[in-house]
Amino acid sequence: MRLADPLRWTLAALVLASPLALQAAGKCERLVATGTADNPPFVWRDGKRLAGANVELLERIAKNLGLKLEVLHTGDAGKALEEVRSGRIDILLDAPLQAERLAEMDFIHPPIARLESFAWVRNEPGFLYATPADLRGRRGLRVAGDSLSEASGLPDLKPGRDLGQAVAALTRGDADFVLYERYGALARLEQPLLEKIQRLTPAVARRSMHLALSHDSACNDPWLRGQLALQMTELQAAGVPELLLVDNLVRWKEQKPAGEAPAKN
Repeated sequence: MRLADPLRWTLAALVLASPLALQAAGKCERLVATGTADNPPFVWRDGKRLAGANVELLERIAKNLGLKLEVLHTGDAGKALEEVRSGRIDILLDAPLQAERLAEMDFIHPPIARLESFAWVRNEPGFLYATPADLRGRRGLRVAGDSLSEASGLPDLKPGRDLGQAVAALTRGDADFVLYERYGALARLEQPLLEKIQRLTPAVARRSMHLALSHDSACNDPWLRGQLALQMTELQAAGVPELLLVDNLVRWKEQKPAGEAPAKN
């Protein structure tokens, strides 16, 4: 009878371990992701595919988990969001954390990046700034469709058609500041124009960017959510997302994809 004990313990260990293994290799062997096609350096369209720091980040995670990954180009932010909300696509690559989306998606923590909208001013002395309240009464511009700047709470911000035009107006003296997210500005503005402006700290508005898993995704289960969070924690601790952002800023500026060239003065 004692000879059966080792066998019994072996079988028990296999039974206890099997649920995790079955979940890992069960219904979710393949993930499908999408993101905003014009959100450099996080995600952008490169020909028929999506590229960017967030794409590379999820590729690493999928490889570590032994999952196949397909990244699809679906269009702008609204179209990408709708595909994930519907469950037709599993993961949104660049989801800003918004309370109204919590009923539709699980946001993976920690975030990929902290998005911060700054006041950009001419690179010259004389602009006294300590808090966002110091911008009140100044002539401010925001870029149409920039939801982070729209949520800043600053009144009387005039919309500009695009970042290049807004910054050009700033350098001409037609505005006192332009409100825009840091990474987006670094990606979209050419170096000569960047040298004419500076960003004021602290930031005016903040929001975190996450991987987000659709509630209606067939892959959305406790094992995958836990593994995504674990992978993100380890990669953040190693500084990987920041390194990918720097690499992709350089790559974006070098290749200048068709239809989205960095802004010039």
